[in-house]
Amino acid sequence: MSGPSSALTRALDVSRSARGALSGERFVVKENIDVAGCVSTNGNPRWAETHEAAAQDAPAVDRLLAAGARLVGKAQMDEMAYSLLGANVHYGTPVNPAAPDRHPGGSSSGSAVAVAAGLADFALGTDTAGSCRAPASFCGVYGFRPSHGAVSPDGVIPLAQSLDTIGWFARDVETLARVGEILLPEDVSVGTFERAVALEEAFAQSDEEAKAAARPARAALARMFAVDEATLGEDFWSQALRHFRNLQAFEAWSAQGPWIEREAPRFGPGIAERFAYAAQVTAGEKAEADAFRRAARARVDAILPGNTLLVVPTTPFVSPRLDESEAELDAKRYRMFRTFLFASFFGLPQISVPPPRAPGAPPLGVSLIGPRWSDRRLIEAASLLAASL
Repeated sequence: MSGPSSALTRALDVSRSARGALSGERFVVKENIDVAGCVSTNGNPRWAETHEAAAQDAPAVDRLLAAGARLVGKAQMDEMAYSLLGANVHYGTPVNPAAPDRHPGGSSSGSAVAVAAGLADFALGTDTAGSCRAPASFCGVYGFRPSHGAVSPDGVIPLAQSLDTIGWFARDVETLARVGEILLPEDVSVGTFERAVALEEAFAQSDEEAKAAARPARAALARMFAVDEATLGEDFWSQALRHFRNLQAFEAWSAQGPWIEREAPRFGPGIAERFAYAAQVTAGEKAEADAFRRAARARVDAILPGNTLLVVPTTPFVSPRLDESEAELDAKRYRMFRTFLFASFFGLPQISVPPPRAPGAPPLGVSLIGPRWSDRRLIEAASLLAASL
């Protein structure tokens, strides 16, 4: 189960209760989430060398163990959680069980692969800018990013604290929901969903394969809800992408910059460049990003009232091939931000559902996004969608 190119970095067998809502379920946790007695490596050997083993479990891990689940391992991740593809120059790339010649997605790569490969029934990951949603889409499993703040971030190595959240994966929506029963607070946003709004600009930048994969889900949603479309305009997206990137980078350097300057770790392709950029983002640019986010919330609230969910492709294309160039991979990483930015920037819950695919076709996901604090309702809506598919 462990090894440089597998899902897990360390096999474990930790259980606390023989009874509970998750009794008999096996789970793994991403390498940046604390497990008592284990060093959280953050996907980097130098980080592992310069940090002590965790004194206690992260609260999310603690709650799952108390609910009867059995922890069977720690899972591989992209270096410093600052990527979306699943490759790690130090520890290898977990093999995508659904498409072995393609990337598994990241940064929660090992968590998604462990679930897809049947090594675990569910898995914890983290999601800052798509790190649960990308691997869910690319590995063909369910993936959930909760409302920002819904699950305690304690015991998690931060990347960008105003965007970071614990998320999770499962092969079926029922298991994903049962994990939510343990980890999620009660919804603040109440009522029933009545409208499904397609964010057309997210579909417009998708390739034809992704658009085709989403059609059955969109048709099913049209049978369940009143359907509408929304656009935000290219001016919104260009500003949002710039401010989002700067916000994430500023917070990443605030969290990790002092350690990087002190330890001078060796980073793999892309990671070094992202932290080099992050070091140059100014406090003024961060303030501009904060101001944009505050002002944009009114537009978000207008298209996403309490009775409405958004529909977007989880990723605009199938997983990139392992032999694609760094330039091609970086361009695709940037394209994915439009499908991930909305929930991340505004703290919204998002669930990726794997639609049916032809035999041998690489997986894809279609996502539902709900108003903030509608997490449990959103999982219920995804359950209805899954049943109709």
